[in-house]
Amino acid sequence: MDFINVPILMFGMVLSVSILTSVVSIRVGVPLILAFLCIGILAGSGSIDVFESFQHPKIAFFIGSVALALILFDSGFRTSMHRYRQVSFPSLVLATLGVFISTLLLAPIVRFILGVDWIFALLLASMVSSTDAAAVFFLLRSRGVFLRERVQSTLEIESGANDPMAIFLTFAFIILIQQTSSGPISDLSFLVPSFLGQLFVGAGCGYFLFLIMRLCVNKISLETALYPIFILGLALIGFAVTNMLGGSGYLALYMAGLLLGNEKIRAHGTISKFQQTTTWLSQILMFITLGMFVDPVRLKDIWTEAFVIGTALIFVVRPIMVFSLLSWFKSYTFREKGFISFVGLRGATSILLALAPIVYHLPHGESFFNIVFVMVLYSLAFQGFLITPVSKILGVALPETQKRPERTEVDLPGLDQSSLIFYEITENTPILKQKTIPGWARPTLIIRGGVAYQSASVRRLKIGDKVYVFAPSERRLPLLDQLYGSETEQDELGVWGDFPISPFATFTDLQKNYGLEIPLKFRDKKIGDLIAQEFPDMEVGDRLSLEQIELVVREVENGYPTRIGIDINPMRRKSFFDTRIKTILTSKRKKD
Repeated sequence: MDFINVPILMFGMVLSVSILTSVVSIRVGVPLILAFLCIGILAGSGSIDVFESFQHPKIAFFIGSVALALILFDSGFRTSMHRYRQVSFPSLVLATLGVFISTLLLAPIVRFILGVDWIFALLLASMVSSTDAAAVFFLLRSRGVFLRERVQSTLEIESGANDPMAIFLTFAFIILIQQTSSGPISDLSFLVPSFLGQLFVGAGCGYFLFLIMRLCVNKISLETALYPIFILGLALIGFAVTNMLGGSGYLALYMAGLLLGNEKIRAHGTISKFQQTTTWLSQILMFITLGMFVDPVRLKDIWTEAFVIGTALIFVVRPIMVFSLLSWFKSYTFREKGFISFVGLRGATSILLALAPIVYHLPHGESFFNIVFVMVLYSLAFQGFLITPVSKILGVALPETQKRPERTEVDLPGLDQSSLIFYEITENTPILKQKTIPGWARPTLIIRGGVAYQSASVRRLKIGDKVYVFAPSERRLPLLDQLYGSETEQDELGVWGDFPISPFATFTDLQKNYGLEIPLKFRDKKIGDLIAQEFPDMEVGDRLSLEQIELVVREVENGYPTRIGIDINPMRRKSFFDTRIKTILTSKRKKD
């Protein structure tokens, strides 16, 4: 039975050691994927028969390709559509045109350093043209550093979307090299339809895959634990079919994940947790397998060349590309552009693409792989150690008081992406200054002195309290963060409106001051009377919509609003308030 037990033992040991390195990685500040690569190198450098089969280029390329596809699917699944819309255009410009520009800028440097032909210089440059944000965010999270939303969203979307472009360029240059072996290149016209096919077929298959996934999950009744496995199977089918049809399977999975993750589906939380586990397992297997393929002895022969090319990529190519493209978008500050240009860490995709020339038996295949591998090690080590201080120096890291709270997803039927948010009450928490808490913002659980209390049993929150607040959807998160998070100016908070108005004022007064179209039957009515009429079970935070403005109940006494706020621009926060809002024009109430 040794032929069964020994392989199981070895794989179990490698997997366990890989996970345990995360503890050391967090304390030392080394990117975890760098640790995975080193473990792979150590495992592959020995003469262990179990691992020798993984040192075949085709097997390593197969494992890496499947793992990368699953990682991209999860990357899309976890991307908020709200954040995607905010920075999608600049991020996609960096992910497409940016990859192309990086390849063109780095190719002359590669040709000068290595002395290879232009087509080979372009090939190597394309291999390292995409970024890996997983290492970035692991480092930042492990050190308790969070980025400003625009910067983080840009990096997330760019890194998730730039792999298909890098893959297309790499294989386009491989095809051109194969053509040159039989004579000079006579026709480049195939590149345009090939690129368009990868793009449109990939996007179309991704959307179709999303429709199938949504339909199957919502219409087929399964055990909850089976849904994520079913999604995994559909994802693999979609990846293979898209590639067979001439599209980009990576693009298809990223798009399907993006659409599915922002859709109301059954077992959303279960699927999300399973995919997080699958992604970690994929990263471990991919990096260890790619590390096994490396011969450490041969790395010393190309160390200098790889260091020079890597330095040029970090300090010359990436900054020029980022600053030139983001200069079109005025919303990015100089410091944000500087940080985005610095954190273009190279990772798994670059090493995986470096295997392709070996798989296709191209000249310089092994030397290119070694060069790319050293460039990735250099990028992870150098940029990885400096990323935290650079984020603070450039001012893109959130201050201590603005760090994002802990969030635990709760999988409830009919509620998309519901969650429990954990906050710790400090002296600067804005909610302490409010006499009453809106019903939709009341804590579900309060922990005081190590004892858990229900919200109804605690009259007022105190400094040091730990509270859990239920959020039925992501739309409420920004407002809860402002209520329970750092100190925020009242007019920015917008919970109670922009300024107070007397409950005894009439709607005629509102009509004169704001030019509102008030129905005749309401004009002589007092504002407080109508709110009390429309909300018999009135509670703080209820809103009466007059379309252009909203009236907010600030305080209630004996069922009557004693204090009212007026929100003169409710559309700016419309997506935040999925609490009770009622309009006097349609008399239609929206509830959670």
